[in-house]
Amino acid sequence: MAPKISKTSKMKVAGSKTGSWSLLARVSCPGSLNPDGSVVEVCKSCYATKGMYRFPVVKNVREHNSEDYKRDEWVDEMIKEVSKFDYFRWFDSGDIESVELALKIRSVVRGTPKVAHWLPTRSDKIVSISRVLSSSSTSVEGKIGVPFKFLSNVVIRPSADHIGLNNTEREGVNSFVIKPEDMFEAKKQGIHVCPVGVNPNQKSCDTCTACYTDQAVAYVLH
Repeated sequence: MAPKISKTSKMKVAGSKTGSWSLLARVSCPGSLNPDGSVVEVCKSCYATKGMYRFPVVKNVREHNSEDYKRDEWVDEMIKEVSKFDYFRWFDSGDIESVELALKIRSVVRGTPKVAHWLPTRSDKIVSISRVLSSSSTSVEGKIGVPFKFLSNVVIRPSADHIGLNNTEREGVNSFVIKPEDMFEAKKQGIHVCPVGVNPNQKSCDTCTACYTDQAVAYVLH
């Protein structure tokens, strides 16, 4: 077994090396559920359950990753692989499914200080995982350092549960999914609208790196 890094075409940053690491959507997404067990609105139309994500070759990589990260050697191997990139996105599908994974991702981020990390998640709603995201320890009894969410090379992006600019989202949400008719209001509020899927001539991030910053970003539903 070995880490399997993906290179998603839509996330290419011009002149830079960009990679990602993912799990299967839904089955690895504890934050995709409401307290009553129903699926949150955004996840009902999850892009990672459609199109190319249904192909066996894509699913196999994510199934592999779901077991691979549990190895003791995974962190060191990931640091070696992730260090090859300038920008790295966690979870173009899936999410932080366990405390173990959250702790290990933190170690990889700390071990790759020259790489800009983008970590979208709804797992911040899970108390045990939220504690790791806010923690300054590398393990439950680990060495104290800079809290995960304040590491200078990572942006943790709590993602909205609803489609649109719903004002009842939990505190800290800075990633939204909107309909085309919401674009004007998003821009009015100073929210950056992802150009991919909006501008027909832009098929990838290109020169945009907004998702690797603290800026609020909205993605048009597709």
